[in-house]
Amino acid sequence: MKKIPVIIFMLLCSVACQRQKVSVTNRSDYQAFLTPSIAAAQHSTDSEMTFWENRLLENINDEASVIKLASLYAERFKASGLVKDIVTSDSLYTRILKNYPDGSVDIYHALAANAITQHKFRTAYRYAESALALKDKKATSLLILTDAALELGNYARAVETLREFRNKHSFAYLIRQAKLQDHSGNLDTAIVMMEKAYGRVKGNKSLAQWTLTNLADMYGHAGRVQDAYRTYLKVLEQNPSNDYALKGIAWIALSHDHNTVESKTIVKTLAARKRMPEAYLMLAEIAEMKGDEKEKMDCLKIFKSMVEQPGYKTMYHKYLAAIEAEEFQNAKACLDIAREEILNRPVPQSYDLLAWGYYHQKDYAEALDVIRKNVENRTFEPDAYYHMGMIYAATGDARQAKKYLRDALDSEFELGPSVSKKIKETLLTL
Repeated sequence: MKKIPVIIFMLLCSVACQRQKVSVTNRSDYQAFLTPSIAAAQHSTDSEMTFWENRLLENINDEASVIKLASLYAERFKASGLVKDIVTSDSLYTRILKNYPDGSVDIYHALAANAITQHKFRTAYRYAESALALKDKKATSLLILTDAALELGNYARAVETLREFRNKHSFAYLIRQAKLQDHSGNLDTAIVMMEKAYGRVKGNKSLAQWTLTNLADMYGHAGRVQDAYRTYLKVLEQNPSNDYALKGIAWIALSHDHNTVESKTIVKTLAARKRMPEAYLMLAEIAEMKGDEKEKMDCLKIFKSMVEQPGYKTMYHKYLAAIEAEEFQNAKACLDIAREEILNRPVPQSYDLLAWGYYHQKDYAEALDVIRKNVENRTFEPDAYYHMGMIYAATGDARQAKKYLRDALDSEFELGPSVSKKIKETLLTL
């Protein structure tokens, strides 16, 4: 292999460093969005809930009041992050379902949506199939079934189900095709489809915001960080209390700009607004970048305590398994979570957690066996590439290790500074 002259190499490094120093985020762009709280929106929801609760007191059998309350509890969960709200929503829908011996399409749809929110994908799949069997509102049932199939890794069923959907130009169809393309590693195609979907919902504020946040995420994954930032800002202009968009900007400040001060300011604002365990993962990442090991571990312990409470754990399995193995040196806990996740969601990413647990248990042969059978060539997620690279490195296969670690490093923005640093350090040893 021909060596690059030292002077040229230094110039290339200099150019790369200069590019890296160009910040994307600017406090003046989003300063106004750091002050609004969700209090006003939540007060509106609470007031509406009080109205329907009073109606229910007047007539305990008022089905309309129960259904409305169930939907409001599900809505409030998105704002509060309190799992008791989504659990209450489930119980109210289930209560109404008992009035329909043959089942209810609308209730099955609502329960399926709640199940997806809680990462109970097998349950969501069953509800969608029950709704489909009733042969009413078939299009909606097919779409929910597609969502659940995608999350369960049943891509063949997802493709088959989508084929039954007649309107191939609708918003609902396009966003699912975008998801399918993303799962298949065709990110550019997925972005084009999501952009087309956005063009069909400009009159619907809620759907427009949902589509834009997904587009912003995709832009970031594709390395189009400036586009991601502008899109998150666009969402905030429409809804100043959109925490997801603000969290996206915090990640750009952290992962791209390496601005720990700005990122921490945003994340702390978010953590004060609602119950948001993932905020503490970001605060731990910030602490690690600053070299503050104590603060990092304190944040990780807070995250763990929050997600281990009943009702939350399944929503954060991926992150909990990783920190158990990597930070708390508890490979067994990682393996236990991975096995539970495989039962609930037998996708390559779940098997990747299992392999990662074996890796941290120093059972490299078992880890390698898992990735070869269930992960390799089955997922395009950068964290899976990172794990595969580390496992191959541990088993002495430098060629494969380099391949996967370099593939992972293509998604440096998505992985974040800490993991990217570990990858670079490992590559230097191979």
